[in-house]
Amino acid sequence: MINLKTMTQAVETLLEDNLEGYLIERNAERNVDPNKAARGAGWIGIYRGNVRYEPYTTGSAPWRVLIEIKVEVQRASMQSGADAEDKLEDSVKAVMDVLTANKKLGNTVGTTIGYRIDYEFNSEEKIWHHAGIITISAETRA
Repeated sequence: MINLKTMTQAVETLLEDNLEGYLIERNAERNVDPNKAARGAGWIGIYRGNVRYEPYTTGSAPWRVLIEIKVEVQRASMQSGADAEDKLEDSVKAVMDVLTANKKLGNTVGTTIGYRIDYEFNSEEKIWHHAGIITISAETRA
């Protein structure tokens, strides 16, 4: 069986080694402070998603394991929603560039099989707080 912490640790290391200016946290409480997302290059949270084991009869590994890892990227702006969106999209692209260049997630999975990005935004007291939640879908054998 697999231990998902090795995958979330690998994603954290990949992002820390390839991005500058971000506050990167693994399995931390979800950031709700727009001021934290406005500092530096923004905030990134890394979380476990779902894991599914399916029978796999070819080779020595009896299971095909489908894994989801979530990477939440947050940016905020005091200027406008458009500025927050622009900053967020730049950050999402930077994160995706790192992830797509490392499809084995530091050799912790067989391969990445897809990505999904969901967006959220919030505007309170003239602070636009946007998030892009990247779901990495990967597979490995166990």
